Amino acid sequence: MEFYTGIQQALDFVDVGVVNRVVKHWREKYQGWVGPGRRIFIIGNGGSCAISEHISTDLNKRCKVEAHTLSNNSLATCLSNDYGYENAFTRWLMINEFNQEDFLVAISSSGKSRNILNAIHHAQDCLAPVFAIFGMNGSTDFLDWNDLQNYFIHIDSHNYGVIELTSEIILHGIVEELVIE
Repeated sequence: MEFYTGIQQALDFVDVGVVNRVVKHWREKYQGWVGPGRRIFIIGNGGSCAISEHISTDLNKRCKVEAHTLSNNSLATCLSNDYGYENAFTRWLMINEFNQEDFLVAISSSGKSRNILNAIHHAQDCLAPVFAIFGMNGSTDFLDWNDLQNYFIHIDSHNYGVIELTSEIILHGIVEELVIE
């Protein structure tokens, strides 16, 4: 029962204001956009990668939002081999010409994954907005929270399952607000 209580407690502390700002931003800038740019890139490792794929699928199909993940295993291993695992997401963003019109969603249960943090730095260098969902003791020192285009939710848990499920619930909540099918 402690696990379920952990999910309930984590959800009680979700900053709904942040979620609402992300929904508004995506609805205004990304939903139904036809043309170059204005894509959402979602990254995560392990279970967070699976969440990224699921949410990307829903955004594309149900919300008419162009969303991408690095779910091509041969490309992911190629980039990891050639540039180091810590740079794979950054190189993927570079290959896709990620720019200030795009949006990065970064999911990290620990909030300390070097490949995720490097991709966030790259997005910031591109002047693109970032939505980070971190658990445990993840650092947010790298984000400029005075920039209204950056969004952060910390899930106050050290349980991977609680963090991953809460992350997915947050992202599903955003999808449900954007559904237009």
